[in-house]
Amino acid sequence: MSIVHRSLAAISLVAWASAASADPAWDALVAAAQKEGEVDVHGGPGKLYEEALTQGFARDFPAIKINYFGASGRDTIPKIMREREAGIYSWDVYVGGTTSTVETLKPAGAFQPLLPALVLPEVLDDTLWLDGLGGEWMDKERKFVLGFEVSVTPTMVVNWDFVARGDLKSYDDLLKPPLAGKIVWDDPRRPGQGVDVAQRFLLNFGEGFLERLFAQQKIVYSGNTRQTAEWVVRGTYPIGIGTGFEQVKPFQDQGLGKSIAAFDVPLARPGRGAGYGTVALMDHAPHPNAAKVYINWLLSKAGQTEWTRTTENSRRLDVPRPSPETFPQPGVAYIDDQAEENLASRKEAASLAQKFIPASP
Repeated sequence: MSIVHRSLAAISLVAWASAASADPAWDALVAAAQKEGEVDVHGGPGKLYEEALTQGFARDFPAIKINYFGASGRDTIPKIMREREAGIYSWDVYVGGTTSTVETLKPAGAFQPLLPALVLPEVLDDTLWLDGLGGEWMDKERKFVLGFEVSVTPTMVVNWDFVARGDLKSYDDLLKPPLAGKIVWDDPRRPGQGVDVAQRFLLNFGEGFLERLFAQQKIVYSGNTRQTAEWVVRGTYPIGIGTGFEQVKPFQDQGLGKSIAAFDVPLARPGRGAGYGTVALMDHAPHPNAAKVYINWLLSKAGQTEWTRTTENSRRLDVPRPSPETFPQPGVAYIDDQAEENLASRKEAASLAQKFIPASP
């Protein structure tokens, strides 16, 4: 560990020690969590999410082992549901995307109300959050799934080494012959970033646009987010719809795909979302005290600073903003793509994908 990282670790430990000594209830909670000795956390797929959700917590609470599993909800939730049907409760904290959680886990009673678990004053302080702490509840009840990330996420990324800028100046250009066979799309028939974009296209351009795009442009669809990012980097399919920078960044850190950038043409009805940045407390959590400590840490300044290592923005206003260009702008009316109240248009977009995407040969 470098001198800088040792210094940051020391500062962090002092901060948590101060919080504990100033609040006997917090001190007791941490002591109970340390007796449990571990916490089971689900998070987003990939190294960036794993590092952001584990390394800082392990440093700040070394007596609590963190068992982390990172994957897309569409891959994990069926497993969680099977376990619950068998009376097996293996998870404490669910960090991830929204749609599958509010459509599947929430109706199954898999979550506890979150607010009673939040005890740190700095977490509960509305002035430290964009739109207040509760400004991004993802469930209609506004008590189970809280969004802490916020980004006006790009609809797609483009490797300009393989696409002529004159061929792609507007969304209508996606329908033109020069771009046929050059697009990979995170499969919009499944939950994930791909259907986010399909939803935005539907709301902005209508059903006809989606039908033509799905049916005519020889698009490749994949549910493997690392594979889609690699294809964009290699130029195999240089336009990645629903491909996020968190998937491209590991390649760029290696010096690859330096010409990849977001397609920055604005939409008339822009969307904002929490991405993989939502948190919920699992029902029947096997380590209930450690789960509460973890969630309070995650929503603290220390935890949200770690989160920004994913290159995604936090709603906390006192932490670094790694992607200021995607932070919501004042006065703009955004659609919260992933909120439960907006799932009707999302389902419609997924249904159109099922209808119009040609069957695989």
